[in-house]
Amino acid sequence: MTRILLTATLPFLLPFVVWLAWGSLTRRGRPSLESVPWYGLTMTGLVAMCASLIALALVGGHAPNRYTSPRLESSRVLPAMVEPIRHEQH
Repeated sequence: MTRILLTATLPFLLPFVVWLAWGSLTRRGRPSLESVPWYGLTMTGLVAMCASLIALALVGGHAPNRYTSPRLESSRVLPAMVEPIRHEQH
């Protein structure tokens, strides 16, 4: 749940929060909802959300795993296994 909040919801809502904070500081605590640039804030939020998801895909993630299917060995069925790929260090 925290990952969804940090990677999608927070970057989308950030332009709205910044605009409301800026409006409340410049208009003495009374930002007007009639003059909100909804389209610009929404597009900026979508771009920020896409950028955070792309960054997460490029930087984050888990180590790759290897799947071994079930097999017959010495008249016994060995179950399927998923194990991490170990990289040999030289």
